Amino acid sequence: MTNYARTRALHQFYRDVFTRTISLPDADALPAHLVVEILNYANADFDALEAKIWDAETDLDTENDRALKLMMSSVALANGAFDGRSDGPLAAEKVALITRQVVEAMQLSDNVNYLVASIQLLFRVNEIDSVLFLISNNLSTLSETPDVLKILLLICLMEEDYNQAHVVIQQLTSNADLIGEDRMTLVMVVCCIYKLGGYPDSFIDFRPLAEAAPKLDASRYEWLIAPEDNGKTTVLVACDKGYYYEHAIALLLSVYETNGTALNVHFHIYNCDAEMISHLKSLGEKLPGLSISLSSEYFAALNAVNVHYACRRFVFLSHAIEKITGPIMVLDADCLVRKPWDEVKTRYQDNELIFSHHQGLPLWEQIPAGFVYTRGGEISQKYFAAVGHFIDVNLASEKAEWFLDQIALSFAVDILSPVEQMAIGREPTEELIDIRHSDAAFSWVVTTKKNAVGPYQDYKRQLNSKYLPEA
Repeated sequence: MTNYARTRALHQFYRDVFTRTISLPDADALPAHLVVEILNYANADFDALEAKIWDAETDLDTENDRALKLMMSSVALANGAFDGRSDGPLAAEKVALITRQVVEAMQLSDNVNYLVASIQLLFRVNEIDSVLFLISNNLSTLSETPDVLKILLLICLMEEDYNQAHVVIQQLTSNADLIGEDRMTLVMVVCCIYKLGGYPDSFIDFRPLAEAAPKLDASRYEWLIAPEDNGKTTVLVACDKGYYYEHAIALLLSVYETNGTALNVHFHIYNCDAEMISHLKSLGEKLPGLSISLSSEYFAALNAVNVHYACRRFVFLSHAIEKITGPIMVLDADCLVRKPWDEVKTRYQDNELIFSHHQGLPLWEQIPAGFVYTRGGEISQKYFAAVGHFIDVNLASEKAEWFLDQIALSFAVDILSPVEQMAIGREPTEELIDIRHSDAAFSWVVTTKKNAVGPYQDYKRQLNSKYLPEA
């Protein structure tokens, strides 16, 4: 590990996971409402909170009073970095202030809670060097501190230092209480074990990657509107009824707005009903010339329904490759297309498979599920058969875990030979599925802020007004 470039590029979501809960027992000395605002509700109104923090009276001595208030001030300031609270990284001057304050607090008090909280806050604001400095200089003190060990494990994995990650995993697994029911940590652990040559089978079962994929049982699928045999690229979108009305209709309109009839659109609707079939047919009449097809599968998932929805589309894809002529492009239902695909694709080589890529993706997201393009050839068939088998086995054994779809996509690449992997093109995520909604991107996507005011919502409204004015 050197300059930690990959860790620095990590999405804010991951910097929040192990820093959301800050434990400062000494904060009981402050007014309860102030503590709740900062620690529980993560209030980020620093200007309003700062004066209240410093004006509050405590029964602590002068040094401990100042140390506590420095820490609480730093927490309030760092709350502004949470994903969904800002449109980008916290301003450099705010990060510098947080750093100065936590350093002074630790100089004033040897409170271990301040050390742990400082590491969490510095990680949240992406001060990786400072985080590792504090950890390395306090290893014995922090050896039983779950959040710090998890942060260290995440950094090791991001920098692909799997041997050091294994050491951290050994420490985490030496005491069951250190991991507990933390699903994110379990994802990190099993993915690291796989990268080190193992095939873990608890939590997520990796053994399907070590065996030949059986022929898919396609009887589960019902084709309700047959696809046209026109050789065009087909946009495949899978969702349930709720997401269809909330998001997927706008995706369909965006395809027509930007590509006209140059692309087909195939809907794979989970538990489709007659109302939806009728609605899609009537919608198609308002988009003349656009080829729209429809399929469904019927199932009842009692738990982790969203994981089923995210994953089952890639099992279906291995079947769709056989039924749909021409390339297939998988997009999320809440994606909005912004550019003609023919125009965008001229930038890329004519690969059998095209995936998006970003330096800041962890190993379980090396192939993001939000954009997958396949020409449907033999390499694609082999690859998606493995993806589908991995997902099928895990869903059938009630291992419908977070990130299962992207874990399958990312690690099933290993079943391809080095020569076969050369058929994969990896293009910048911001060019294909941009979360910042730039004009140059092929499509816009949303993550945790589905309905935030901005260009995405403006575009969605424009599409609905143009094509569905009566809605």
